[in-house]
Amino acid sequence: MTVTIGAICGASGQAGSIVLCADTLVSWTSDGIPITSNEAGSKLFDLPLGFYGAISDDISRSVQVRSYLYHIMQGISPTDSRRIELIEGAIEQTAEYVRKWMRQDVLSRYGITLDEFLHAKKLAERSAIQEEIANEAIPTQMIIGGFGLTGSPILLYTDCTHTQRQTNPGFFCAGAGRWAALDWLNMREQNSFMSVPRTVYHVHEAKRFAERSPVVGKRHQAILLRHEKPMIAVGGDRPLLLRWLGEHMPRSTGGLDSAQAAEDFAQAYGINPSTNSSADQT
Repeated sequence: MTVTIGAICGASGQAGSIVLCADTLVSWTSDGIPITSNEAGSKLFDLPLGFYGAISDDISRSVQVRSYLYHIMQGISPTDSRRIELIEGAIEQTAEYVRKWMRQDVLSRYGITLDEFLHAKKLAERSAIQEEIANEAIPTQMIIGGFGLTGSPILLYTDCTHTQRQTNPGFFCAGAGRWAALDWLNMREQNSFMSVPRTVYHVHEAKRFAERSPVVGKRHQAILLRHEKPMIAVGGDRPLLLRWLGEHMPRSTGGLDSAQAAEDFAQAYGINPSTNSSADQT
């Protein structure tokens, strides 16, 4: 029910910055069906060790998921050289928590204990339970960004089944609008070596393109992360970004409906206006 985007930018040697963006439409669901929503929510959150995250999920579940991840990450020493690997481990623990929570929710509907489900060989409802568990997998997706001990930027993505690490081309998209956002960033040839301003603008464009999905909100939040520096909010339709949109956003093609465009096209392709046929047969 959302779109979230994370992008590494300004990469030079081991240094670089990170942009995280998310729309602000939050939803509540019942049995997987949306029941209400709010356009003034937040899907960006802080984590220990200077990391930040963006989450896509039902609002009530997302609070529990990110709280659990925060708790696990609190146990990681700021000076541990295995920081990234330990954070990946914390993400996996959180994913397992989500899977167990979802499974227990299904079992409770049948009035069956976990021990019965795991060990009762002749459990009549087993097939139905297994099918329901498969159908109700919680669609939690998270993008997490931060820095290694040397200041190298890192992006992590999880769908609570698999976790990926990204450094090049340096971006992840998640949520219902992820494919539209991904297509846009690829069209712009976004990569980790692009400047911070250019990347902020590209992410802003991609989020706008993802609004084609009816469950992506029109508003958004975005933050800029820099190693050992305060987080900066870079979201919203500020005058600078609106001006850049006017200067750089692909122009409207409405002018191609004009008579002049038709004449130019006919001339370029050898089309006889009276017959609307082309002299070139392909």
